[in-house]
Amino acid sequence: MIVAWVTGEKGLVRREVTGSEIPSEAIWIDCIDITADEEKLVESSLHLDMPTRAEMQEIEASSRLYREGGAVYMTATLLVKTETEQPESTPVTFILSRSCLVTLRYAEPWSFRTYTMRAAKSDANTAELVFISLLETTVERLADMLELVSLELERIQQQIFRRRGLPADTDLERVLYKLGHCGNISGKIRESLVDKNRLLHFSESASTEWCPEGRSRIRAVRNDITSLADHASYTAGKIAFLLDATLGLINNNVNQQMKRMTMIMLAVLWPALVSGFFAMNVQLPFPQQGAHWPFFLCLSLAFGPLIVGFVWWFRQQHRKRRH
Repeated sequence: MIVAWVTGEKGLVRREVTGSEIPSEAIWIDCIDITADEEKLVESSLHLDMPTRAEMQEIEASSRLYREGGAVYMTATLLVKTETEQPESTPVTFILSRSCLVTLRYAEPWSFRTYTMRAAKSDANTAELVFISLLETTVERLADMLELVSLELERIQQQIFRRRGLPADTDLERVLYKLGHCGNISGKIRESLVDKNRLLHFSESASTEWCPEGRSRIRAVRNDITSLADHASYTAGKIAFLLDATLGLINNNVNQQMKRMTMIMLAVLWPALVSGFFAMNVQLPFPQQGAHWPFFLCLSLAFGPLIVGFVWWFRQQHRKRRH
């Protein structure tokens, strides 16, 4: 599908290209999952060489950022499915010429969907300003995603660090899953920010005909990207800290469970050991004749240490609760 945007009285006006011609007054042509015939139509109408989908996925900078025939070709990585728990990356190509911006994409990023709803009231009346507006919307979405990750990390931190310890219903395995999800999104945000910063540097240096408004807005977006990159680095460090803390709590809980199991085993085995030692010489449960003191000695040795140990443990737990 090919959508052409032309300037109107208040902003941009959407026109779907259904025939064999593209409006000459269009300043933005959005190509969405185009067919081979539509690709030939764009190339013949605008005299451009459209990159293939395989070329858009190249990693080398020379394949993603270059000039050709008076136009600047820039391929960026945008995030899709950002409303879900598993966002994905998709390549989007920007072809910026003096009179028109062509975008080639095979998915629906949030920034494109949002900007097309704002375009009717947008003040962008040139191809350069449309390009900058799309990048501003993209960076705005990345900032929102980073804020959501920070809020989730704050909830996790309050959940696992409590003055009186973890509540009984805290699922540390679920906490690990949330931290992994936050780390995945944070990594994709940082990767996208680096990609947009490189794209802005190249676009500013490759095009020498930027208007003063365009250059000032590019610098503002680059400053925002720098600030968000620093915040993303801080967020990555916080995720690593919370991950180490959660693993430490899991190890501590395992150690506590092993300690309890050891105490239970001692409580069961010690009376059995003492009774087995005295069983050959003392009639149980009570001697019928003779002295009774061996029987009471057996009981004292079997259950006396357990009672003393229980009293000591109870006092230690009471002291911990007081502090």
